[in-house]
Amino acid sequence: MLAAMADLRAQVEAKLAEMRPLLEASGAQVGLVGVEDAIAQVKLTFTPGPGRMVASLQLKSGIERAMRQAIPGLRGVEAVNLPPYVLEGWDR
Repeated sequence: MLAAMADLRAQVEAKLAEMRPLLEASGAQVGLVGVEDAIAQVKLTFTPGPGRMVASLQLKSGIERAMRQAIPGLRGVEAVNLPPYVLEGWDR
């Protein structure tokens, strides 16, 4: 079980690394916080500006869609700093 989670984490990290240049070009950054119960937990940051909350939610949705298509066994992506999974506050 631990080996499967470690493999899943490695797959998530590899996919994020692949996506990172495009995300950074659009003013966004994403970091992996962890993988728990086959759900990747990420922290998103976005260039400040109007509509930032909507853009952040759209960004999370796009990341989740791409990762679930590429990684079998991944159940979802939670952004720890966006609703409804807010742990830190979406503006941090």
